[in-house]
Amino acid sequence: MPKVSIVLCSYNGEQYLSEQIESILDQSYKDFELIICDDQSSDNSFNIINHFAKKDARIKAHSNSNNLGYVKNFEKGISHAKGDYIALSDQDDVWALDKIEKLVENIKNHVLIYCNSSFVNSDLQPTGKAMSSKKEMITTDNPLNLCLLNCVSGHALLFKKELTPHLLPFPKLVPHDWWIAFIATIHGGIVYLDEPLIKYRMHQDNALALNKNRKSVENKITKRQARIREFYNKCPDNHKAKKVLSELNYSYQNMALANKFKKMSIFFKYQEELFIINKKEGFSRTHYIIRQFNKLL
Repeated sequence: MPKVSIVLCSYNGEQYLSEQIESILDQSYKDFELIICDDQSSDNSFNIINHFAKKDARIKAHSNSNNLGYVKNFEKGISHAKGDYIALSDQDDVWALDKIEKLVENIKNHVLIYCNSSFVNSDLQPTGKAMSSKKEMITTDNPLNLCLLNCVSGHALLFKKELTPHLLPFPKLVPHDWWIAFIATIHGGIVYLDEPLIKYRMHQDNALALNKNRKSVENKITKRQARIREFYNKCPDNHKAKKVLSELNYSYQNMALANKFKKMSIFFKYQEELFIINKKEGFSRTHYIIRQFNKLL
C-alpha cells in the first residue's frame, strides 16, 4: 500500500482544528503520515496539535520559528513529506472518511487528482452549493486550460511525490494550489473525481471568503502579470502550449492599447482552451471576453 503524506498548515485555528485532525486520523486509508506545520499561532492551536501527536505517532508536528505565511508554510510541509503521494489540508474543513482511499484508487496514470467540495457554514450545515457550482471541473493535460482560471483547490488535491521537484520553491505571486495544478498538466495531467469528499467551511476567517474584494486593481494586475510570466517560464520550450503562453506573456506585460487588442485576439482565437473552466458558452462567453478588454484576467 503506497504511503500518503498529508500536509496540514495551521494558524490561529483552534476553533475548528480538532474536528479536521479527527477526520484525517479516522480515514479508511491508514498508511499515512500527517505533517502539521503551525505558523506561529498566538492561540491554542499548537497545544491542540501536540495533544493529538502524543496519541498518534503518524502525526509529525512542527512549530515555525517565524511566521512564513500560508504558501511558504505549505512549501515547508511538502518538503518534509516522505510518502508516495502528497495531499494538502486546510485547518477548518472536515474530510469524508474515505477521501484519501478514493483519491489513491482513482489517480491511476495521472500525476494529480482532485475532487469536489461541499460548501457548509461554520456549524457544518450544507449551503446547497459546491465548488463545482462555481467552476467547470475538468480532467486535462493541457496547461492552457489552467492558464487564466483555476478549478483545483489545494484542500481537494492529491499528487504523486515525483511532481515535487518541479514545484518547489513556490513562486511568490502565484497561489500554491494553482501552481501545483498547472505544473501537473505538464508532467502527467490531472484527473477530476466527481464526488464531494470535503465539507468546506464558509466563515468570516475563511481564505476563500477573505479573497473577495480585498485586492486593489494594481495588486491584481501585478499578480496576474507575474502568474502568466511564471507559467510561460516553466513551460518547456518543446511543449505545444509554449507558443500561446509566449504570446500571452508578451501581451500581459503592460496595458498599452496595442497589447490590449493583442490579448483580446488571443482570447478569442484560443477561447475553447483558455476559458474551458468558465461556466459560460456562446454569447455569454463572448460578452465575458469583451469585458476583459480593460482588465487582466
